[in-house]
Amino acid sequence: MKETEAGFTLMEALLTVAIVLVISGILVAASGAAVQGASKSIKALTTAATLTRIDRYIRTKADALHIPYWADPAPYVSGFSGELYQSKIGPYITSVKTIANDRNVVRGIEVEYTAGGREMRTVALLPSIPILDMEQ
Repeated sequence: MKETEAGFTLMEALLTVAIVLVISGILVAASGAAVQGASKSIKALTTAATLTRIDRYIRTKADALHIPYWADPAPYVSGFSGELYQSKIGPYITSVKTIANDRNVVRGIEVEYTAGGREMRTVALLPSIPILDMEQ
C-alpha cells in the first residue's frame, strides 16, 4: 500500500466505534436516571394533588354543615362522618373525630387520612356552632 493513499486503518475504525459505544452507554444510563427521577416527581405531584383535593373536599363539606344553634350537634356530626366515609374520599379516611370545647359542645371536625403513603390530618371548624351550654 502506498503511503500517499487516503483512508482509515482498522485500528482507527475500531477506536471510533469504541468511543461511540462508550458515549451511547453513558447517554443510556443518564436517560434512565432522568426517567426514574421524572416518575418519582410525577408520583409526588399526584400524591400532593390527591391530598389537596381531600382537604378541600373535607373543608367544603364542613362549611356546608349548618347546625341550628338550639339543636344537639351529635346527629349532624354523625351524619357528616357517614357522608365522608361513603364519599369519593372514603377509602382514604382513617378516622373522623369531633372537636369539642371544655363543656363537650362540638366545635369542629378532625379527619385523618392517608394517600400515597403520607398520613395527613385536616381540622375544620363548623360555621355554625350550637349554643347548648346556656344553662350556666
